[in-house]
Amino acid sequence: MLRIPAALVALSLLTAGGARGETTVQPVQVGQPAQVAATYGDYARASLEGYIRPAMGRFATDAARLPDAVQGACVDGDDSAREEFRAVYGATLASFARISFLRFGPLAEGNRLERLAFMPDARGVAQRQVRKILADRDPTAATAEQLAGKSVAVQGLTALQLVAFDDAGAVMLGGQGEDAGFACAYSLAIATNVATIAGELTRDWADPAGFSGELLGPGPERPRLKSEKEAAELIFNALVTGFVIVRDQDLLPALASGPDSAKPGRLPFARSGFTLAYLSAEIGGLAEALEAGGYERGLDSEGVWIPASLEFEFGNALKMLARLREPMRVTLAEPETHAGLSNVALVLKGLRDTVALNLAGSLNLSGGFNALDGD
Repeated sequence: MLRIPAALVALSLLTAGGARGETTVQPVQVGQPAQVAATYGDYARASLEGYIRPAMGRFATDAARLPDAVQGACVDGDDSAREEFRAVYGATLASFARISFLRFGPLAEGNRLERLAFMPDARGVAQRQVRKILADRDPTAATAEQLAGKSVAVQGLTALQLVAFDDAGAVMLGGQGEDAGFACAYSLAIATNVATIAGELTRDWADPAGFSGELLGPGPERPRLKSEKEAAELIFNALVTGFVIVRDQDLLPALASGPDSAKPGRLPFARSGFTLAYLSAEIGGLAEALEAGGYERGLDSEGVWIPASLEFEFGNALKMLARLREPMRVTLAEPETHAGLSNVALVLKGLRDTVALNLAGSLNLSGGFNALDGD
């Protein structure tokens, strides 16, 4: 459906320390009808097998490297070990960004999403709670088992950013003294907790008797999904919500009314210098998920323009991000940078409307639902 240039889709992974090859689906030729019609069940299966399960597995693989990366930075304490931790942390963020919009099923259970990343956090709850843990050297935060029972704000990737990176984005792990030792123990507990949750997500999505069984086999007796159309709409509406998350939660609060009033601290992962990588991975993930769903096979004659339009706008958003530079905590105050990020927000609005209104209408899906506010 979409053929976003590989160099753009892989931007966040390159920033994080290495790109992976991506599997693409051959697009339908614009202006020609699809040869094989798809059912709503086909969309759900294609999304599950072509995107959801692989993306969850990728996240689990990257997150599994975090504990060793923390230990390496803490034990060796040299620049090479710290850079390795930075690369692994960045890769994990990028993989998480690609699943963060899938806010149903296993990710919605047990506060897993919030435990992995406490966002948005306009009131600075995580910072206050993490600082208190560090100041008190709270021993209950130094093991993954006990940390898992604490506030969701102190046990995920957002908390790890506060512990492992300083205000300038440098990795702080590996210092001397009791405070540094506790910071390492706390960081290792967070990393282990994140890896555990990521593994649970992969396991649960792979379980045919779990939520994926209901997604692929909905029916009147099921507790949540009564039909194939409901299953397809659940995934489709998660995609729509994904555009809202990136624009309304990640970008607009930070952009405010202009460069002079911008709040770069509100951008995701600005402290560690991974804002652009994270945003690129979020947008790239939405593009990949739309492609994997195979929605082009159900387009009516009035919707044949949609794949080319989406391809063009996704490419625009990723190109705009590629032209910006970190650290966004500094550069967002520059008029050109602020204008560039504002243009990304504008493109996201157009993408959301095309998917929620035009694509949904062509497929006869209820696509305008926003899970964040119920509209």
